[in-house]
Amino acid sequence: MKIPAAALAVAFAPCFAHAFSFDDVHFWVGEGTNRAAVVVDWSAAGAAPLAWGWRWNGEKSAADMLAAVVGEDPRLHALGDTPNLALLYALGYDRADAASSFLFDYNRGNVVSQASDADALVAGGWYNGYWGQWVCPTGTVLDTSFFETEGWPNGGGLSATPLTNASWHVLQFQRPEWGWDAHPLSGEPVAAESPYAWRLVAADVKPYRGWDGIDSDPTVALGAPARTVSGYGDIPRHPATPGEGAWETDRIVKLVTATDEDVGGSITVEFDHDVVDDPSNPFGLDFIVFSYRFLTIKGGYYSTTDPGSVFPTTDSPHMPRADVAVSADGATWVGAGDGLSRENAFAPTLGFRYDPDHPSETLFGDYAVTNKWWGSPSDATRPVDPAFSLAGCQGLSLAEICRLYDGSAGGTGFDISNLDLPRDARGRKFIRFVRIVSKDPSDEISIDAVADVAPAPSFRNWVDAHVAFEERPGYAKSTVCANGEPAFVNAALGLAPDTPAPAAWAIEDFNPATRTLAAPLAPFAADLVRIRSSASLTNASWSASLPVYAGTNALGRPLFRAPDPVAPDAPAAFFRLELHE
Repeated sequence: MKIPAAALAVAFAPCFAHAFSFDDVHFWVGEGTNRAAVVVDWSAAGAAPLAWGWRWNGEKSAADMLAAVVGEDPRLHALGDTPNLALLYALGYDRADAASSFLFDYNRGNVVSQASDADALVAGGWYNGYWGQWVCPTGTVLDTSFFETEGWPNGGGLSATPLTNASWHVLQFQRPEWGWDAHPLSGEPVAAESPYAWRLVAADVKPYRGWDGIDSDPTVALGAPARTVSGYGDIPRHPATPGEGAWETDRIVKLVTATDEDVGGSITVEFDHDVVDDPSNPFGLDFIVFSYRFLTIKGGYYSTTDPGSVFPTTDSPHMPRADVAVSADGATWVGAGDGLSRENAFAPTLGFRYDPDHPSETLFGDYAVTNKWWGSPSDATRPVDPAFSLAGCQGLSLAEICRLYDGSAGGTGFDISNLDLPRDARGRKFIRFVRIVSKDPSDEISIDAVADVAPAPSFRNWVDAHVAFEERPGYAKSTVCANGEPAFVNAALGLAPDTPAPAAWAIEDFNPATRTLAAPLAPFAADLVRIRSSASLTNASWSASLPVYAGTNALGRPLFRAPDPVAPDAPAAFFRLELHE
């Protein structure tokens, strides 16, 4: 029986103990003077709605905000009809931060939304449920009382919903069993964990006024690293690159005091979660410190110039030094070393990927300047390869140097595995606090951000460790095997590098009762597989699913079940396995 919307609101209206406000949001994305927040409710039992914030200037939409948040949070995944998610089909969140694989498929409106990790939040639909938007009253505090008596979500399409300062946008998955009735939030909202230092614990830095006329503020070391550099005259605000870092006082904090006679300063920051020594972290690194450093370019450089025509010098880089210490409880400290002075840890911040094939059309805002070089934002939670050194940049153009970042935003990565630290319930060493101390006041080191490294899928980690950079997925493949496939594809399929025929790989066994298959996949390819199944090859309609792994068989081959999202109890006669990155 259909329950009247008003009666449902009375019966299920949540009684929140805390008024959730902008001050409660930990993870802020973007730059600008306006603020808005997005609250995502998967409508799942035991899963509180999660909140993110966005800063911006100019005219933007709710779709722009969601796309920016998805692009910045490595744990949040989405499927929409366009890259800016004008129409939203599916959202997933990796609660365990375990580098889960997500499978989203529009499937003619019968949206498939799956995750390889049972702890992940995932929901999707179009005909089978849908994502609705509630636009709440503006203000610094979230007010959802009005929508609990509405009959359906009050927001239009995300791209048709303009953002206003201090606005709140609730995305809630509307389950089919609700019909068109309203439904309260699943629980009290909580802040999505930030991968960046969230709280300033202490700062031994005297205030000073920078070139921009703004007094220094140590809290600028919180949050994400600055991606852009201030423009002036005919030069618009533009991306930070190894040739020009963000220098403004409201972007970085200088760890020196006001006068030359004073000793250097320090800051101590805290994460809102444990930063763990995760075996899935790229290159074995666990956190990254971003500081103001750059390579010298004669005559200067601005990102409106072709970086392929600019050749930095490596004999006089600006690479000031600092000591770094870490702590799990804020009381007992151990040194992570003077990593910011190591020559092979030089990587200055890179705000956006060098991608002339897919340049961002809006990067320079309203300036009459066309961006030809810079694409999507770089990943500040992925470290550069430690083998990437200052010496390796000798003779390279700025474009070539940026390519070697391999999608990373740079910074100096640290490994906590060898430090004397406590362990969490899973036996992993962890920290929550980072302290950075100026090693030489005359160097005037400036700190921008501290980031937790995001774990990567095992396939990506295997590729990083075994495949030369220029042969990795997404780049030119110079090593091609006898069967015409790149070496890393053969390795993932369990084939020898020079196996001449892909037909050597096949499903070796299938149990129709349990829908379990065995195939010679390499262990690191487990998060790379998708299964499609069909009851017939005549007019086949292939359903897609993520495999559920079930150990190995007597021959050591990986076993996995092939669930069918449409008819889970109907064994399929035909299967097709696909690789994806």
